Amino acid sequence: MSKMGDRFRTIRDNYRMAKEHDSQLRWILLGILAIGIAAIVALSMALGNPITWTIIGLSLILVVESIVFSRRAMRAAYKSIEGKPGAAVAIVQNMSKQGWAVTGAVAANKSQDLVHRAVGRPGVVLIGEGTSPALPTLLATEHKRTARFIGELPITEIIVGQESGQIAIGQLEKHLRKMPKVLSPGESVNLRKRLDALATAPLPMPKGPMPKSGRMPRGGKLR
Repeated sequence: MSKMGDRFRTIRDNYRMAKEHDSQLRWILLGILAIGIAAIVALSMALGNPITWTIIGLSLILVVESIVFSRRAMRAAYKSIEGKPGAAVAIVQNMSKQGWAVTGAVAANKSQDLVHRAVGRPGVVLIGEGTSPALPTLLATEHKRTARFIGELPITEIIVGQESGQIAIGQLEKHLRKMPKVLSPGESVNLRKRLDALATAPLPMPKGPMPKSGRMPRGGKLR
């Protein structure tokens, strides 16, 4: 019962979070339920076997509701952290099962621009967050510093934002997943350890709450 209770509380919490950023969620879920029930009644009247159609129909309704809820909850979760310092870190942290690791705020400036360092099979990805004109320079400086330690291994620069050439926070996970995998899992781990051994510790994050990765449904699925 405790596991069922924990799952129910997780779904409830995700629903409350999603509803704050998606005013249509409740009506969409109710609409799916209404259409599904209408279809069950129509099929039962036309073809008979109401018990069979009810079982099949309710199962399909549950599947569709779960898919729609998960996707919209994921979208709402991205919206809830958009523009907050460390949002990109929260996204990459949720990709640990896909071989990604991230170190937040390896570089920062007075304008509170940040550079985070993600490591995965595509190599090193430097993720810039901020809006000042100095952010590209901050990224370039960190690129050069990182290259001195890893040689010819690939380093990619990304800026998170809504401007042309930038990656929206809601598209960051998809973008990272689609990057070419040039390293083996073992090479990726070795690269991560080499970078973790850098003498320079990560710079402190700017003031303000860091989004918690636990709020984000993993892989598009609610926990």
